[in-house]
Amino acid sequence: MFGLLSAIALLSSLPHGRAIPLDERQSSSMYTYVNLASNTGTSVHRASGILYGVPDAQGQIPSSFYTGMGFNYLSAGGAQDPSYTGWIYGGYTGRMAEVVSNYKTARTYGAQFILKLSDLWGADGTQDNSNAIWPDDNSSWTEYDTFLAQVVSDLKANSMTSNIKILIWNEPDLSGTFWNVGMSRYLDTWSHTVTYFRTNLAGVPLAGPAFANGPSSSNTWWTSFLTRVKADGTAPDVYTWHLEGGKSNSLSDLATTQPNMVSLLNSYGMAIPEFVIDEYGTSAEEVPGGSAWWISRFERYNMYGLRGNWYSLAQLHDFLAGLLGKTDVNSATGTGYYANGDWNVYYYYATTMVGYRVATTGSTDGLMDCYAVVDSSTVRILVGGRETTGTYELVIDNISSLGLATSGTITVHTYQFAWGGAFVAESKTDLGTVAHTYSSNTLSFPIYQTDTTTTWAFEFPY
Repeated sequence: MFGLLSAIALLSSLPHGRAIPLDERQSSSMYTYVNLASNTGTSVHRASGILYGVPDAQGQIPSSFYTGMGFNYLSAGGAQDPSYTGWIYGGYTGRMAEVVSNYKTARTYGAQFILKLSDLWGADGTQDNSNAIWPDDNSSWTEYDTFLAQVVSDLKANSMTSNIKILIWNEPDLSGTFWNVGMSRYLDTWSHTVTYFRTNLAGVPLAGPAFANGPSSSNTWWTSFLTRVKADGTAPDVYTWHLEGGKSNSLSDLATTQPNMVSLLNSYGMAIPEFVIDEYGTSAEEVPGGSAWWISRFERYNMYGLRGNWYSLAQLHDFLAGLLGKTDVNSATGTGYYANGDWNVYYYYATTMVGYRVATTGSTDGLMDCYAVVDSSTVRILVGGRETTGTYELVIDNISSLGLATSGTITVHTYQFAWGGAFVAESKTDLGTVAHTYSSNTLSFPIYQTDTTTTWAFEFPY
């Protein structure tokens, strides 16, 4: 809590609420900008999806937690459920029942659903690679086609052919984790599966490749994949990849990978359809600061994103992917849920940040960003740091586009989102208001990021 409280105290003690000169406080790489004159459209809260995190029993988590965080996308397939082991170990029926339940929960709240096909098969990271069965084993598709036929039958029987995407295989480029028989077999499996579904489940979008590593012209998994799908006409309807490599990995940032994906498709002469990031954020980034940073990225690039999930076994299917705690966190069927500090960020994002979006620019060090909206009377800005500390500057340009003067005083209301841990109940903190003078059509003030988890929202009327 010290970080911004001390900032407000400092600002209040300085003339006109201004801090020490910028060049004495931070480098030019530590500015994040809002352009109030650039309307970028209405927000649909694109970062409010989750990976797993939904219990088998519908209604176990109270509805207010789903609606409050703007729940709009769910990806699941029954992974790591200790009671049901998937097709290859005779546990398909239980996993499909869980998929049906999760799909119904998603649709209750108007959320889209991504089915992880490899989870149903049983390749969820818990399989024994010494005896696991893989598609096209012994140069035969018989077992796999029997599996695919059962999936198609069950999806149709449960009216699950709309508002769903089928993700063919999860992270095949992580050798030995979810796939263990090489790139060539994966590419054959991809082509075979897409052809099967487009023949037997026409109209249901197919997603992939869901690689763990972001798109790059130097990555042979990506270049081999695009070469294959262009040649045999099996390109996905929706391209997916994961952004869970951490802040030091440039291929774990939409600022790199979204342009890379467009460039790759252009270089292959292929269509550019929808992109979805079906897993984003490391465990260390799933805190208020990190979540706000990711929100800013997804809103800027107009892409849907689903929070990664770093729990395992029964806990993987609970807590809305790390946004909630409950009375007994080791009880799969227990209730008594409460919001942690990260849920409060998504709640503010989904329920308070309404109106139209305006253009923003992240800091050039890549570690601080912001998301901003304007409604009929108020500007709201959510800032977020990606595992960073230091003094950053929030710069808000084109104040006059709101009908205000190009210089004067603006009173900014600040809210803090703190983090005590995944299983610690939190609420946002109202830090009150500070009057800032501004000139030259620009308002700016510092963000004192003294830890790697806390973040803030700023509001002012016009």
